Amino acid sequence: MGLLKSIAQIKPTKKPDLDTEKPSFEDQKVTYHEDGRSTSRLCQGRSENLQASLSAIYHKFENNCKKEEEEQIKLKQPYVTELKGKKTLMLTKGEELQREKEKLEEKEKKIDKLKSDIVNVRRTPQDYGIPVERKSSSKFWIGSILLLFLTVYIFIFYISTSFSAFFRTFDPSTELFGGMFYPKAIQEAYDAGALELGFILFIPFVFFGLGYLIHVFMHKHSITNVFKVILLFITTFVFDALLAYLIDEKLYNLNKTFEDPEFSLSVAFSSPSFWVIIFAGFVSYIIWGLVFDIVMKEHADRDKIENYVISLEKEIKNLLQITAKQNEIIESLEKALSESKIRCAELEDIIDGFILPIRNYKALSSEYLQGWQECITSEIVLGPDQTKEYLNECRIVYDNHISQLDLDTDDYQNKVYTKTL
Repeated sequence: MGLLKSIAQIKPTKKPDLDTEKPSFEDQKVTYHEDGRSTSRLCQGRSENLQASLSAIYHKFENNCKKEEEEQIKLKQPYVTELKGKKTLMLTKGEELQREKEKLEEKEKKIDKLKSDIVNVRRTPQDYGIPVERKSSSKFWIGSILLLFLTVYIFIFYISTSFSAFFRTFDPSTELFGGMFYPKAIQEAYDAGALELGFILFIPFVFFGLGYLIHVFMHKHSITNVFKVILLFITTFVFDALLAYLIDEKLYNLNKTFEDPEFSLSVAFSSPSFWVIIFAGFVSYIIWGLVFDIVMKEHADRDKIENYVISLEKEIKNLLQITAKQNEIIESLEKALSESKIRCAELEDIIDGFILPIRNYKALSSEYLQGWQECITSEIVLGPDQTKEYLNECRIVYDNHISQLDLDTDDYQNKVYTKTL
């Protein structure tokens, strides 16, 4: 048969003979056309024979394509090029992924170290260049507790002594302790008026303010500040002495006889109660100022540590934002690599398989059909209706053939048969 002879003629070998030229595509179309016509003549154009013939020429065409090594290399070249590009891309993406993972690992190690530093800096701040005493925390809390109780005591003392010195009228049963500490001081000051109440309530803050100024001046070493501190101590002592003088005078006058001298500074200086009142206030005030200075110093040390911890926490927060972005980059790269690996596997299967140029086959098989139908119309004696029926049946057979082979598409030039196990 003419078709089989032509297929045998275009069948390539692994080492094609340089003297044998492959028929052109137009020559193959002519051969298919003539073969379809001659085969149709032999079987009187029956559609049943056409179906078998189409199956035969397709299998011959498929086998021929598999054996045409040069043509397969040409058809597979786009896939080979794509595979090389994908492998190059995978190599680049792989190196980029490795760099990003190293950066991420470095950032995570740094975050772990910063978290460890936050714990250790509170234990040994000296190791981090923070000049604080090791027991600053305990000193701070002990000093704060003492300062609280001293503050309460000074409030009670100066409210009572101020009221007793300026507003209270003593009775003969009043003793020294009762003269200094008077439980009804606030109530009687309130009954006396707003000015009296405000005076005794806010006068302790004068001493607290003096103590705070002493703390400030003591931390700025200069001759001027030394004189200021001395002046503040003298002022406080004078005020305490004034309160003691007024209270002691009232107590002295309660027990005064006609033989006793008038109360004066010399009498006050010789009175033990005078000095008791002074030192009950002035000494407690001095102690309050010293404790306040210690607490403020320890608080400053704690602030150094806390500020350092805050700086570490901010750095951790910034690093976490960076690592979050790096994780997104890593996920994107891993996804791209995974997709590339899948595509490379598909391309390798395509390259190991073979490619069928379906448009070429459709063009050749269409020529075969035309030759078949041409024989029906010109060489086989049939009535007009029967001829038309034959032609339609042949067309249906051809369309079914193309459809069954999944070649009824114009979206792509070639059909790929991948490697199978």
